[in-house]
Amino acid sequence: MIEVTGKSALTGAGALFGGGTGAAIGTAIFPGAGTAIGYLLGIGYGILSGLKVWKHYTKL
Repeated sequence: MIEVTGKSALTGAGALFGGGTGAAIGTAIFPGAGTAIGYLLGIGYGILSGLKVWKHYTKL
């Protein structure tokens, strides 16, 4: 149960941070559509980063 919660927390935090960062960058490059595209790409990258961190720390 703790493993599932930890993994969910890391991927959720990664998605939130990545989505916000991606939206900000997308807005700076191309307001409107860039915001949406940056948000979606940021969420994907954030989830993958969260999973990578989870795998790294569970190996220790």
